[in-house]
Amino acid sequence: MKQLRRPSGFTLVELLVVIAIIGILVGLLLPAVQAAREAARRMQCSNNMKQIGLALHNYESAHRVWPSQSLGPTPGPNFIARRSSWFVAILPFIERDGLYTSYDKNFHWHATQNISAVSANVPTYRCPSAPERRGFEWTVLVDYANAITTTASLSPRVFLDGAVTDYTNVGGIGTQLNATLPVTAQHPDPVNSGILKGLPVRLSEVTDGLSNTILAVECAGRPDLYQNGKKIPDGATPKTWSGTASVTRPFPTGGVWASHLKGFLIDGALPDGNTAVRPGTCSINCSNDNELYSFHSGGAQALTADGSVRLLSAAISIQQLAALITRNGAEVASMEE
Repeated sequence: MKQLRRPSGFTLVELLVVIAIIGILVGLLLPAVQAAREAARRMQCSNNMKQIGLALHNYESAHRVWPSQSLGPTPGPNFIARRSSWFVAILPFIERDGLYTSYDKNFHWHATQNISAVSANVPTYRCPSAPERRGFEWTVLVDYANAITTTASLSPRVFLDGAVTDYTNVGGIGTQLNATLPVTAQHPDPVNSGILKGLPVRLSEVTDGLSNTILAVECAGRPDLYQNGKKIPDGATPKTWSGTASVTRPFPTGGVWASHLKGFLIDGALPDGNTAVRPGTCSINCSNDNELYSFHSGGAQALTADGSVRLLSAAISIQQLAALITRNGAEVASMEE
């Protein structure tokens, strides 16, 4: 009598068990893989900021001052100054000489002659954790008719395209926030208290110490508006972002690397990300509407004037952040929470 052989292969129950085990393993491994990828992106972001810091120091060595945060028309002899940013000025120091040469400094960054240059993606200016998006400024242009007039002419609000950056400087402290600080911590010139500001600053003017003064920070995701990790769609109401009554759409300025709209004054955001009401108590990662913001968990990276990069905790107080921004406030400030 022949014995019946059991067919080779898996039974349905065995197959389902194997699939279930694989699913569990994938569920366990996926967060670890995602965490490892984010750690790598954060490290690359930190390296980018270190390269920017080295470039700024090399610029300072060459010119004996740090660059102005922005260039553009001002009352007086500079009424014909061309709009540009410090990111343009440091291109030769991040080994982008070709791009720097192709950029025509005789024209505004948004002029037809510079479309090709300002549309170039510069990886050093991008944080890999930030989302891909279209780069543009939605802004009013300020001009002066001649060297005598002090009355500005304003253009209608326009869209100006250009490649994005996730980094910027902080020019100083908002006047409203400065007024809420303890009297001993209030700065006499808060809006010009940062290192990269309207006028060039010498190294010797950073009297608070290079290791305790912020040179550049993350403000990622612009021109899209993000609040607590969520993108605010165009057409959202009520208005939860800053600006005059004409700023009816959620497009924070400063996100194009060549743009003259560099630097901002920290004011803080409300915990829900609202920046229409200022000052706010949230210092980091509540809004990228001209506040420190990143797509890293726990904080945002900051470049200090000694060239080091550190992750500033999202729990740092707005008062402590203000002290780290000022170059000559004589505060006792720490980068730690």
